[in-house]
Amino acid sequence: MELPNLPSAASLLPLNQRNARRFVDSFTPLISAQLSRFRLPHDLLQDAVQETLVRCLRGLKHFRGDSQLSTWVYRIAYREGLRAQEKLQRDRSRAVSLSPLAEPADSAPTYSPSFAAEQQDEVLRVRTAMDTLPNEQRLVLGYHYLDGLSVHEIALLMSSRPNTVKSWLKRGRDSLKSTLADPSSEESA
Repeated sequence: MELPNLPSAASLLPLNQRNARRFVDSFTPLISAQLSRFRLPHDLLQDAVQETLVRCLRGLKHFRGDSQLSTWVYRIAYREGLRAQEKLQRDRSRAVSLSPLAEPADSAPTYSPSFAAEQQDEVLRVRTAMDTLPNEQRLVLGYHYLDGLSVHEIALLMSSRPNTVKSWLKRGRDSLKSTLADPSSEESA
């Protein structure tokens, strides 16, 4: 997947209301797609998108240009996704400790059998298989195959070495291949 034609940092400065709107309109879909990989509940996902946009707009005048603007935005969104995940885990552990009978809200998407066509079943199988992967593998696969980021860009984004990213990609692909090839995984979906 190629990134849409995104504005450059220079074209967004000076940051005024018009340029801020251009930034928000251009980057909101990318930020939302990235943060959705963290499997957050809808309200927390929207908060994380909004917080990412605010952080980006506040920091735009300090953007040095060492990387592409989109990589810089992805990095901020990645950190915000981690913060939101930590908040969700804290909230869930508090809810469990306050009320042992309370169940945390399920953030996984629900699918109605009436909409289940062959392609939707396959998407569900892949999504379910992706959900079983460790965070790093799931995020790296999404960044690489869905967002079209290179191994080097992902390494910068996740503060990792390129060889580590390659390892996560390989392990993730191998896990998906075995999970999707396993007939018992079809029964559980």
